Amino acid sequence: MPANRSSILDDKYPIALILLAILAFSWLSGLKDFISDATSSADDTTAATPPNILLIVADDLGYNDTSAINSGGLATPHIRQLAQDGVTFSRHYADSTCTPSRVGILSGRYPERSGFRPVGSEIPAEFSTIAEQLQRAGYATAMTGKWHAGEERPQAWPQHKGFDHWLGFLNQWELSGEVTDANKGQRRPTYRNPMLREQGGDLTRYQGHLTDILTDHTIARIEQLQQGGKPWFVYHAFLAPHQPIQPAQRYADQFPDTPAGRYSALVTQLDDAIGRILAAVDRNNTLVVFVSDNGGTNRELDNNFPFYGKKNEMYEGAFRTPLIISWPDRIPQGKVVDDAVMNVDIYPTLLAAASVPPPADLDGQNLWPLFQHDHLPVARRRSWEVYVANVNTLNFSFLPESAHWRLASLQGFTPSLFDLLSNPAGEEDVAGQYPGEAAALTTAFWQEHWRKSVIPVAEAPGAEPDQRLYSGFDAMRTPHRYGFSIGLELGPLPAALMQAGAAPFHLLAGQQGLWELRFVPGHGLEWHMGDVVLTDPYFEPSRCNAIVLTGYFEPRGHLTRRAPQSSIKLYSSGFLRDANSAIDYRAADDGQLQTPTVVNYGGRAEFSNIMLSSFADSYSPRVVPQFLDVYTDLYRQRKLMVPEVKMMDAQLCQ
Repeated sequence: MPANRSSILDDKYPIALILLAILAFSWLSGLKDFISDATSSADDTTAATPPNILLIVADDLGYNDTSAINSGGLATPHIRQLAQDGVTFSRHYADSTCTPSRVGILSGRYPERSGFRPVGSEIPAEFSTIAEQLQRAGYATAMTGKWHAGEERPQAWPQHKGFDHWLGFLNQWELSGEVTDANKGQRRPTYRNPMLREQGGDLTRYQGHLTDILTDHTIARIEQLQQGGKPWFVYHAFLAPHQPIQPAQRYADQFPDTPAGRYSALVTQLDDAIGRILAAVDRNNTLVVFVSDNGGTNRELDNNFPFYGKKNEMYEGAFRTPLIISWPDRIPQGKVVDDAVMNVDIYPTLLAAASVPPPADLDGQNLWPLFQHDHLPVARRRSWEVYVANVNTLNFSFLPESAHWRLASLQGFTPSLFDLLSNPAGEEDVAGQYPGEAAALTTAFWQEHWRKSVIPVAEAPGAEPDQRLYSGFDAMRTPHRYGFSIGLELGPLPAALMQAGAAPFHLLAGQQGLWELRFVPGHGLEWHMGDVVLTDPYFEPSRCNAIVLTGYFEPRGHLTRRAPQSSIKLYSSGFLRDANSAIDYRAADDGQLQTPTVVNYGGRAEFSNIMLSSFADSYSPRVVPQFLDVYTDLYRQRKLMVPEVKMMDAQLCQ
């Protein structure tokens, strides 16, 4: 037997060897292909020298406002040529208003994570901007135009967010002069002889048309940077074609003196300005990105055709905007990509071009594999949110991973559902035909909403036993501006705290100089916020208690039509124990923001950047009388889209 077996193996050994060799070759070939695919984005973007990067952002330019996207759109030959020289993304999603879109582009993260719904305090220091990343990689950086991505503290201004130099305006209302609490609501944007800041200095009047002034400055800056010997990143943020529609006279003279004519003139001026900037750069080693921050207003023209909806809404036309990426001889020319991409994708795509590793916590995806090799991006869901303070609800829209459906709610009403495959314009509400789909997507939205609301603060042991300190994300962790929630898991407390002769109160949690949560033996909890005290007599020190401190601090808006109202609420085990809706709001100062949040006696904390509520709460919407009953009835029926305290409760005492 052994001899016969050996002879059989000997006879077939050459064949077996050949088969093994073939298998090995096939496996190695497959591995080579896999490695090639996995590294293609790096190989395809690596140049002999890092490219210069020019990021151009238009303001309120709709999908139909350029002939680069829609052949029937306005004539924009320079933007069209940019598209012919690069890749156009026909299904690019931005945000519905200016500020969150800019925050998303600059941070590579969904703006709600920075607290912008749509307004917020600032891009957190923990979320490095694209300018900061490139600056650290050796790039010279400059910004021209509209910032509108955090304005209250100088720490949030461009010079502290990665830009070596900037000329522009923090928001469009500054263009007509200094904005103060006294004149908010009176200042209006202007293109004529605007007021601008340089390097964060005082506002100074510049003579001429805003688009010309900004364009001239960027061209001069580029010419200077191109002589500097370093790669450069220039972020040019137009106001055009944002309201007011004020084209320079030499452009107005070319069109009828009508709203549509004046708008066409302003877009033509924008296109010519882009052409001038492009003519000033070395295109062979310059990556150019052109994008609009949100959909058009539909005031003068049907800006967003063929899509339904407009700026400030939650429909397809509000989010669908032009996106073009061009780099001659490095990326395809004249290519159109129809897959869903997002403005947060610009950040990692630019970093890939500069061979800079991206931060680990980005929401955006590198688009190079998509437009170079048609490799689809990882499927992801996207939600957009606007907190409506006067009715305590969310405007929101939700796009699932399939990008098949759009769920949309305005003013917190029952969501509409749009089938974007059968009706890409997104104009036919089919929620009644697909109630199960609408319900499932609503649940998915709330999950995504909470994920983006949680603040990833740093936790460390304190100097005292059983003490925890929380730091980071200062302007959101701290009750400062806009929404906040602090979830506290407290108890059981040491028995010694309840003994006779103990201190009159014990500090359970707080932030020095801003707020304290005290346990008063025999009386329960007291939350001290300035001169306001909320109480919870139901606190049980012998067990774990889920406590939520939440509120909304509302500064006066630039165009507010009513006095701001700030409120705080104290919940225990999901029940509202006390509230105050007439807080004398005072923003925390810089020193207070940096102090850690302290939790004592073995407790712990969770933080969110949204105000939470319960349908058991009293409800007093600030609306005109004819709508009061509508909102109140929907609230009683639990049909309004309200962020509920149960989302935080689910994280505590489990």
